[in-house]
Amino acid sequence: MKPWTSKFAALCGAAMLGAAGVISLSGTALADSAHHHVLRVGCGPGAYATIGAAVSAAASGDTVQVCSGTYHELVTVPAGKPLTITGTGHPVVDAAGLSDAATGQFSGVLVQASGTTIEGLTVENAFGEGILVQGLAAPVTHVTIRGNRVTGNDLGNASGTVITTSPYAECNGVPGIPGDCGEGLHLWAVTDSVVTGNVVNYNAGGVLLTDETGPTHGNLIAFNNVSDNTFDCGVTLAGHNQGAAPGGVPAPDVAGVYGNTVTHNVAIGNGLRGEGSGILMASPFPGGAVYDNTVTGNYASGNALAGVTVHMHAPGQDLNGNVVTGNLLATNNVNGDRDSAPFDLETTGVLVRAVAPLSITITGNVISHNTYGIWISSTVTAAGASHNVFIAVGTPVFVQS
Repeated sequence: MKPWTSKFAALCGAAMLGAAGVISLSGTALADSAHHHVLRVGCGPGAYATIGAAVSAAASGDTVQVCSGTYHELVTVPAGKPLTITGTGHPVVDAAGLSDAATGQFSGVLVQASGTTIEGLTVENAFGEGILVQGLAAPVTHVTIRGNRVTGNDLGNASGTVITTSPYAECNGVPGIPGDCGEGLHLWAVTDSVVTGNVVNYNAGGVLLTDETGPTHGNLIAFNNVSDNTFDCGVTLAGHNQGAAPGGVPAPDVAGVYGNTVTHNVAIGNGLRGEGSGILMASPFPGGAVYDNTVTGNYASGNALAGVTVHMHAPGQDLNGNVVTGNLLATNNVNGDRDSAPFDLETTGVLVRAVAPLSITITGNVISHNTYGIWISSTVTAAGASHNVFIAVGTPVFVQS
């Protein structure tokens, strides 16, 4: 779905600036009227040879302009140093064979600074994530990830089997459950940020939002192609922090994945060698929380699990208040949902399985060519379930008792 991909053009050679905007010309950096500099990589006289060298030389607010080519490196934007990294002609960050266990850097691009923009890059062959935006001491906020191609990452567990000895903890699993190396693009404790116009495919999974070290909320995931990811979902909203809703009562200042909008994405053929939905909202632990999110205007087809899937695996969680509306959901659940009993082995548009009471809104969707339009367990209250359009669907709403 190349039309979703944004294209960003910039000049890496000579640049024309208005007289008021030209403050200085020194080595590799052009200064703009806001006293921020543009540092060039891979083109023009005096350009830096690597993105990392330019990032090290840059000051907060500077722009690193990367020209076409292949850069065999890991890129880190450290906390407290917001930058714009922009590519011309989709320069490639090739992380093949690179990792840094000492610093915990296993991703092609690691962003730990609020206010950072990453656009127009191709990121591939990372041991962990392609692009990881990570808040540790506090959530990272106001980050933009736009118009990138993220492909062929998460090589730390290329087989998708259960491993326990990886130097990257995200790759390690427990009996019967493989680890999660982080997907192609991962927001970890991130707020009020935008992920738009990216092509995220042929990774273990597509876009992942989690809350290990703090809340992930207010983010916009829009107009991305999240297709053909091997083991996991196109877009996943996963509650990984047991302090997010102790006893099922949300603690939004502590953790939780809430108030995010997932809209106008294309999710096709995810998880066919594992368990992947088009869009998934789930938590495995008591105290996990994925609530008040909106999934709207997306297209999902041919995914291993249902087009939109909600899994509540334990009591004492908060997965309430999510809204699924205005989506176009073709044939999904093509491998059958065996994540937990009772299984749904038929093609399905939307599936909501919960071990305790859960309230959700499912309305205004077009669901076509499935055995079940909407499959819910008897613990689920699905407002608006009858107010969807069902085309060539055997059972519009099925309640599993």
